[in-house]
Amino acid sequence: MVGVADIGPYFARIGPNPLRDAFEARRAVMPARGGGPVEPDEVQGRWRSLLAQASERGKRLAYIHVPFCANHCLFCGFYRNAYVGAQASGYVDLVIEEIGREAGAAAIAGVPVHAVYLGGGTPSALSADELSRLLKAVRASLPLAPDCEITVEGRIIHFDPEKIDACLEAGANRFSIGVQSFDTQVRRRQGRRSTREEAIRFLADLRARDRAALVIDLIYGLPGQDPEIWRQDLDTAAALEPDGIDLYGLNLIPGTPLATAISAGKFPSIAELSDLGGLYAEGAAFLRRRNWRQLSNNHWGRTTRERNLYNLLIKEGADCLAYGSGAGGSLGGHGYMLTGDLERHAMAVRAGEKPIAMMTGRDGNAALRHAVTAAFEVGHLELERLERIAGRDLAPLLLPLLQQWQQAGLLVLDEGTADLTVAGRFWYGNLVSAFHDLLNGPPRPARAAA
Repeated sequence: MVGVADIGPYFARIGPNPLRDAFEARRAVMPARGGGPVEPDEVQGRWRSLLAQASERGKRLAYIHVPFCANHCLFCGFYRNAYVGAQASGYVDLVIEEIGREAGAAAIAGVPVHAVYLGGGTPSALSADELSRLLKAVRASLPLAPDCEITVEGRIIHFDPEKIDACLEAGANRFSIGVQSFDTQVRRRQGRRSTREEAIRFLADLRARDRAALVIDLIYGLPGQDPEIWRQDLDTAAALEPDGIDLYGLNLIPGTPLATAISAGKFPSIAELSDLGGLYAEGAAFLRRRNWRQLSNNHWGRTTRERNLYNLLIKEGADCLAYGSGAGGSLGGHGYMLTGDLERHAMAVRAGEKPIAMMTGRDGNAALRHAVTAAFEVGHLELERLERIAGRDLAPLLLPLLQQWQQAGLLVLDEGTADLTVAGRFWYGNLVSAFHDLLNGPPRPARAAA
């Protein structure tokens, strides 16, 4: 019988302000934990077998990783390589070869790709020719759906009109621009070289082209970004009339230059966890007053052009074809990660192999876990739907936890249907992780704040 001992560690603190202190720490939504690792000497054979099998119908994604940046932004945990022209050009050739070689496989050719994402790193660090060749190869080799969302992630620096036009002509229809903050001093502390005025001018020019969705990414909680600067960031972003705005809380990743600098006392202290929730709530209220649609916990759309398709489908567990050094994907119930070492990636592709560094096997609980993740991501969970997927009664395990979270102000519960409050959306990673733990077998949960 399920008791407090099973779910008690996941209870939230009941207090006057759940945005501040419902939990001791924010938990990240981790990748699949179910299927065990495939032995290294079996990986290539398993991959060839997966490619040879016709995949089930369903929306499909593709992710292309560009592991180059103009410089290492202090807060970023994804930096790998500085952009060097000759090296990047050869890398693009290899990725195009990787995409083209698999294009005719039964697992790939028969299922439309509904969203493509060029991420990094910094894809806009590539030259105009490199971006064009890569995007054209994607369009020529992959079975893209007619309304496929094709996103290029970029930064303001070095993303000149020639590159933008090259992306547009090659088929990109969505740009996700990492602004983080418009304040010049806050930006420069993080390694962002362009000024507030340069950032505004770049985004206004991109918006004026009116040929692709424009999404502005903002971060709250950066060093030196006080509440007034955060309000100015929101005002500036909205005034530019992009198609979408993303709001992310600063995640201080151990080992990043920012974490090292703060521990050494070289930067203003970042916002406390107890303050981040208020900044998130302020941003959510700001956009709600302007009638922006909340597409997911961190994403808002102003126009119908912004669909946020890739981000929503990845949470639903859609198969994701991965290409390029450091990319991660899934196919046929298997997860895989490509090597982040450029030399090893090149050697594998030239040898006719998929440059897989790690693969996990099928996970019988994946559909249930993805349903949980996708539901909390959009702030609406139906217990009955989870039970249909699981094929068993989940209410004795999960309903008492949902009821406790309702007492704590994280959601509103109505006959097994839960809608997250603003506080629940801020802490959604904790809610998802708790359900994952309980449905998979708990590792070590974060406790409610004392």
